[in-house]
Amino acid sequence: MNAIPELKKVDRWAEKRSMFGVYDNIGILGDFKAHPKNLIVGPVWVKGFRGNELQRLTRKKRMVGDRMMTQDKHDMQNRIRFLYRHFNRFGKHR
Repeated sequence: MNAIPELKKVDRWAEKRSMFGVYDNIGILGDFKAHPKNLIVGPVWVKGFRGNELQRLTRKKRMVGDRMMTQDKHDMQNRIRFLYRHFNRFGKHR
């Protein structure tokens, strides 16, 4: 590495860069009647949820566990069991 390449000169205020995301606001399309959090599409147990995999799976089990197919429920319970043991052995709280 005898020569370090020159840095690229980037125009931060080019039209393409400056207008990026300008139409993301829902107010333009919906007249501020709908909040963006109401437009989130996804499974019920994931909407607005922040947490790790174990917390997500236990939440899924509580919400839709009784309606799951047998094999899917069995696989989910095995994963919960594994993660529970794993977090108890190697979690941050140890």
